[in-house]
Amino acid sequence: MQDNKGPRGYHDVGGDPAGAIPQVELPWLHWEKQVEAIRGLLGDGTRRIVSLDEVRRGFESFGIDKYNEFSFYRRRLEAMTDILIEKGVVTRAELETSIQIVCARWSDQTDAE
Repeated sequence: MQDNKGPRGYHDVGGDPAGAIPQVELPWLHWEKQVEAIRGLLGDGTRRIVSLDEVRRGFESFGIDKYNEFSFYRRRLEAMTDILIEKGVVTRAELETSIQIVCARWSDQTDAE
């Protein structure tokens, strides 16, 4: 894409015609609050593990299909995950193992009910 200021990324839609902006207050889903809390912890003044600029760079480099497929908080989550792996804070294998453990715990809880 290009405008009179030069090339634009697929994520840069500012100024494009898009119709009316919905004025509806949507409640945050629990997992969205968790993503925002984690982003705050990773980027706070003490830890400085992942900055907001890094998160933005992360989701702006997804490619148009992945970018458009995910919601705002899913993009943030995926970008933070990619950055943590890129920096060696966690490996993909460690992450997948942790996900399996949590999924099994949830499955066990729902089976017990």
